[in-house]
Amino acid sequence: MPYLFVCALGPVQDFIATARRSRDLWYGSWMLSELSKAAARCLAADYGKDNLVFPAPDGLGELEPDTPLNVANRVVAVVTDPPEVVGPKVEGAVHERLTTLREDAFRAVRAAFEKGGFDWVLAERQIAGLPEIYWVGIEYVADNGYAQARWLAEHLLAARKTTRDFGQAVGHGVPKSSLDGARESVIPEAGYPRRGENEDQRALKIARLYEQYGARGGERLSGVDVLKRLGKRGAVQERKFKSTSHMAAAPFRAFVHRTKGPGTADNLIDEIKTLLRDEKIPVSGEDDSLLYESRLRDVVGDDAKLTSLRGKLADIRKKYAGQAQPGSYYVLLAADGDHMGAAIDAQTKVADHRSLSHALSRFAADAETIVAKHQGVPVYSGGDDVLAYLPVHTALDCAHELAKAFKGDMMRFSPPGGAAPTLSVGLVVAHHLEPLADALELARDAERTAKNAGRDALAVILSKRSGADREVVGQWELFLPRLEKMIEFMRNGAISKGAAYELLELDRVLGGPKGLPPEALAGETQRILERKRESGGARQADREAVRCIRDWLQQVRLDELARELIVAAFFVGSVDLALGEIRKETVNA
Repeated sequence: MPYLFVCALGPVQDFIATARRSRDLWYGSWMLSELSKAAARCLAADYGKDNLVFPAPDGLGELEPDTPLNVANRVVAVVTDPPEVVGPKVEGAVHERLTTLREDAFRAVRAAFEKGGFDWVLAERQIAGLPEIYWVGIEYVADNGYAQARWLAEHLLAARKTTRDFGQAVGHGVPKSSLDGARESVIPEAGYPRRGENEDQRALKIARLYEQYGARGGERLSGVDVLKRLGKRGAVQERKFKSTSHMAAAPFRAFVHRTKGPGTADNLIDEIKTLLRDEKIPVSGEDDSLLYESRLRDVVGDDAKLTSLRGKLADIRKKYAGQAQPGSYYVLLAADGDHMGAAIDAQTKVADHRSLSHALSRFAADAETIVAKHQGVPVYSGGDDVLAYLPVHTALDCAHELAKAFKGDMMRFSPPGGAAPTLSVGLVVAHHLEPLADALELARDAERTAKNAGRDALAVILSKRSGADREVVGQWELFLPRLEKMIEFMRNGAISKGAAYELLELDRVLGGPKGLPPEALAGETQRILERKRESGGARQADREAVRCIRDWLQQVRLDELARELIVAAFFVGSVDLALGEIRKETVNA
């Protein structure tokens, strides 16, 4: 009699969220997928590809290490051996893959470890204790008993997770990791700059920390953190890795391309690299993050030298782009499928569930292509879950294309009489130097806001370094066209960027249940728009803009509309720059 075997790996969110750099996030997400893939490969090898329910690859080759297939942290298979036999084999496969990743990451600096200082023993124990592997197995009657067996397995797995196995790799009273604050640092303290050292000594230590461990001057890293910094995803995927600063600079790169011609943006970066090498500064990035003087602090300890380099970098930028400046913000996207529980429950046979799993794998592959098409970097794409970072000017189009692709792939799995699976997306517009963990938390908040708004929705959080965060949300079919129309009106001067703040004040003074009636409020809104002129110009709000504002006030409250206008105004600066335009006001500088 067969068994339904369900395995879950973790910790997912906690591990992924302990990230200061986009590389931490990027590698950590991929590594968890590789561990899940190892579990799936073990099951498929022993019991056949067709008995693997989730994931459902086309061939066993897709489950090999370093393949493009992303696997979620849950693996489901039909097996013929008792779970107490299968479980340990799966655990062994996961730990074997983890050991390989660890050795691949540390090979380049093994010599430095063996000379002493680096706590190799603690690092190995920390990494070995990272995965949390939970599994259950339920005996069932083929096909007719599958749905009941899956329901019982999921409940038993949830119960198993509440009885977590706690283990701790104990260190020696050294500083804690700067990323998670829990594990202890494994980098020797003697390697960090100290008081009393001259600038040359400090600069040398800062450079060595970055070269050997990928650490900043004051950044303590555990063995798990060093694995994230030094781990390799294969030569092809390594070239795809870009930083959050690169995403923020994308509209500027597009500006240089449009105004100076193809290839000139690459020439600009090459000239900056040459400058840094001539100054004997290690190149800390191979992407457009080199456009930012602020990134030099990672590798330059001397303040006078830093000031000189900043001036030289500014001169190079001015040579290629005049007064245009690279923006400071990028977008982190988090998306999750809606009504997926009902869709999965509706698949009562193994073959049906495999078909759904196959469709999810297809969407995951399509999602990576869609994100790349919009100049973004997919961090994770497994099942109905997508995490990516993007330039500001392409983020809205990318989010919408993802939602349409998911809906198309999942439509045929709608439960009888139930809601069709859809995709809710959260976007956070964040500063490229803000802690990545904070941006990730906001992106997940935006995703939850979209789901709470009725699902099949988009939520955007504008998180600027100054002022309060602005959050807007709505269903795709109404909210996105409204936001895009606002951007269009502001770009052509039909609505002033400053009008939104006057509308907020209008709502505060005369809005609400005890304020003006809706028609009077709409009239006052129209008066403000017609009076408010485009900044630096003389064009008044045109009739189409006024008509749209009146229509929108039938859909949302005045304060919501004002916040949407504020968010739309922020996108205008990046869109203008990417199209080769510079305005007097730079919204996202």
